[in-house]
Amino acid sequence: MITFEHVTKTFDTLKVLDDLNLEVADNQIVAVVGPSGVGKTTILKLITGIILPDEGRVAVAEGAVGYVFQEPRLLPWRTALDNVAAPLRAQRMDKMGARKVAARWLARVGLQGFERYYPAELSGGMAQRVSIARAFAAEPRILLMDEPFSNVDVALKGSLIAILQTIIKERDATVVYVTHELTEALRLADRILELTPDHRLRELDLSDRSAVAREWLAATLGSLEA
Repeated sequence: MITFEHVTKTFDTLKVLDDLNLEVADNQIVAVVGPSGVGKTTILKLITGIILPDEGRVAVAEGAVGYVFQEPRLLPWRTALDNVAAPLRAQRMDKMGARKVAARWLARVGLQGFERYYPAELSGGMAQRVSIARAFAAEPRILLMDEPFSNVDVALKGSLIAILQTIIKERDATVVYVTHELTEALRLADRILELTPDHRLRELDLSDRSAVAREWLAATLGSLEA
C-alpha cells in the first residue's frame, strides 16, 4: 500500500529523513510518534506527493487520499455542510447528492443540527470534527492525519478519538497517523513507529501496551529532569 525505500529528505542544510525504510500494509493503522521537528509531517507530505524525496523511492497504491490537518482549515465563507461537500463536488458529484453525503457524515461526528453553521460560529473541537467528516466523506483509500487533536483540550480529545476509532473500524482505509502523544497512538494504532532525532525509525513492541506507556512516560520525565 505505502512503501518508502532508502528515502532521504533535506531542507536547505537540514537533513530531516535519512535512509528511511517503511512499509504500511493495506488497512493498517500506523502511528508515527516523536518530538516536533523530526520529520513526521514530512513523511505525510511525501506520501501525498506534495514533496519528493532527494534520494530513494516512495510508492503509494492508487486511490483517493484524505488528509486531516492540525488545524481544521475550513473555508470561512462556507457552512459546515458545504465544507464537507466541497471535495465531493470537486469529484463532480451533483450538489444535492454531495450535501446528502455531507449531512450524513456530520451526523456521524455528532454535528447533526449544525449543518448551516459557519466556521466562526463553531468551537475548535466542532470545527475539527467537520474536518474529520470532510476527510471521510470522500471515501479515501488512504487517510493521513497530522496531529489532528493537538489544539483541543484533554477532555474533548478523548471524545474525538472515540469517534475516530468507531469510524476507522467501519472503513476499509489505510491510516497513517502522526502525533507526539504516545497515548493517542496506543488507542488508535495497529503499529507504532518512533521517529528519533537522529533520523532512525524504530517499531515499538505492542505486545504489552501498558509497558510501552510506562517506558515512554519514564523517558519523558527523565528528559524533563535533565
